[in-house]
Amino acid sequence: MGDFAIDLAVRYQIGSARGDRSVLSAMNIQCEEFFNTFGQSINALILRHRIDLERKRWERSVGPNAPPEDLVSLMMDQKTRWVDGTPEYSFHVCGLRKLFPKALFIHIVRDVTSVVRSMLNFHRVDGSSLVANEQEAYDYWFRAVSSCLLAERAYGPRVVFRLRYSDLVDKPEATLQSLCDFINEPFAAECLTPLQQRINSSNVPADFKIGDPATNAAVVERTMRLCVELVEIPQPSEASPATVKELEAAFAERVQHVASADSEYCRALQIITALKKENAERERSYHADLQRLQVEQADRERSYRADLQRLQIELQTLQAHITKLTNRLREQLWNTRKLLNLLDEVESAAARLRSSRRWKLANPVTAIKAKLFPNKVSLGYGHLERVVASYLQWRASRAEIAKIDDQIKMLAFPTTPRSPETGPTNPTPVRD
Repeated sequence: MGDFAIDLAVRYQIGSARGDRSVLSAMNIQCEEFFNTFGQSINALILRHRIDLERKRWERSVGPNAPPEDLVSLMMDQKTRWVDGTPEYSFHVCGLRKLFPKALFIHIVRDVTSVVRSMLNFHRVDGSSLVANEQEAYDYWFRAVSSCLLAERAYGPRVVFRLRYSDLVDKPEATLQSLCDFINEPFAAECLTPLQQRINSSNVPADFKIGDPATNAAVVERTMRLCVELVEIPQPSEASPATVKELEAAFAERVQHVASADSEYCRALQIITALKKENAERERSYHADLQRLQVEQADRERSYRADLQRLQIELQTLQAHITKLTNRLREQLWNTRKLLNLLDEVESAAARLRSSRRWKLANPVTAIKAKLFPNKVSLGYGHLERVVASYLQWRASRAEIAKIDDQIKMLAFPTTPRSPETGPTNPTPVRD
């Protein structure tokens, strides 16, 4: 009902926000009356249905076949007070006071170590966990106890009663007598009966230990310090109006937060809608750009293929021309080699002719001069000797002639036809 009180405050703000144009303000319904009306309705509703609760308890205790007279006698005891022991109410004392101005609050204090051990083992009760880890248990105890201590200072001991769990266990009768005095109810021995059976026990194993190294040491230290202060510092004896204002401000801040949640949610939806629209536009632009780029890429690929095909044709033409020129060069080299062989044969034949007996008998004077003056005697056969001399001089100045066979081998492609008539010829011997 703590969150319900916040929701009521939000609804009252909505119902009175526009002055006389709002129903609550126009009818002069004050905030206190608005809360009290709902609180009284809740109180009457719970008391009216008390019989249903008593019937369920009676059936669980005595069974469904028990005599109905026992239930009738049980219903004769008309109770007018009820208790709600929800731990989360520790954070909603201010709001609950607005709903139930005459409500009294009991702050049960237990040492933090026992609470942490119990919370970590609460899954043994109904299978669900209260906290995820040890640090969360320490933090929950600290926040809950701090909220209750704030309520103690704000409303004083007439509204909030601090009850130590250890006192309830060690000296239950004296503790319950003090509690009955607080709620202005007479103490009876039957008040001790419910303490004979523990409920909501976590059944913590005796060997269960805490001290998770992942727990923040600062959280543990501040929690243990507050636990020690609870033992050493007594409950304030008077209410504090300043602390009441602090609680009221915190309550108003929470109400404002919840009230603005709807508008913030709507604003978030608007932002999400705008972002979705913007995202859709970006997607359309992206797809348009992608389609355009794909078309450009296709055009580039077609142009590339056309250029490649053209270059391949040009390359084939160039290769064919190179092959043709290579064959022509190779043929010329073969012809040059053939000519060289012929000239070598002529030079050899001229040398043999020059040294033959027939030439010496036909030219005795020239032969004698050749022996006496080998460097000054004119050669025989006139023009043939001049041709041979010019050839020898030309060949001596052409060093690349010696490499003509290597050049022919370099140009000897497999595809190049080799004509037998362009090959070397055998020299014809010249007889004396």
